[in-house]
Amino acid sequence: MGVVAADDPQTPEAEDLVRFVRMVSHGLRNPLAIATGMLDLLAQLAGAQLDDESRELLTRSSAAVHRTADMVLSVQRYIGAQHRPLQTGPVDLGEVATWVAEQLDPTEVVVQVADGLPTVTADRDMVEWVFHELLDNARHHAGGDGAVAVTVDGRRDGDRWLVSVTDDGAGIPADRHEAAFAEGERLERSGGGLGLGLTTVRAVLARHGGEAWLEDAPGGGLRAVTAWPA
Repeated sequence: MGVVAADDPQTPEAEDLVRFVRMVSHGLRNPLAIATGMLDLLAQLAGAQLDDESRELLTRSSAAVHRTADMVLSVQRYIGAQHRPLQTGPVDLGEVATWVAEQLDPTEVVVQVADGLPTVTADRDMVEWVFHELLDNARHHAGGDGAVAVTVDGRRDGDRWLVSVTDDGAGIPADRHEAAFAEGERLERSGGGLGLGLTTVRAVLARHGGEAWLEDAPGGGLRAVTAWPA
């Protein structure tokens, strides 16, 4: 499935696909949310009374439900990034990055958002998807012990803004940077998922007339760069 460029018209087939995916995603999210809530409640009420094996089974079951819910969202974003009509307006990238970072567990990832990130003309929902995928990617794939340190910063580069998400993990080989954007491609450090996150990021940037790529971070780690038209 190819990336839809910023000036491509939305075909009736694409609109039908977006509606279908939205309907299926909504139908799946409700029972998944109920299952997640019930498992979390069970852990709170009965966790101390369970033996080690039962607690482990409960923990693994809860993690599996959470992963499934994440996969449903991943598919919805993947299709939406390519085919949903753009709804553009002024978007403060720093405000969106901060909001997304606040949704993450600080014991897993600590995000520092630099001052001075620009306001661009974009679809706010899709900008949220970009930061969610990049920050979640850092959280899952950076490796090492303790919380992952991630920095979000930006700079003007001619007629575009370069906004980077940099982690302090082990990075990936340079010859795999481009391959990581392929549909279904999982980074070697990945513990799961569908491998659609970076594909979604690149699709969103393409729809906005921008670009996305990976590069080695100074001192180690991985840097994801997004280029937004100024």
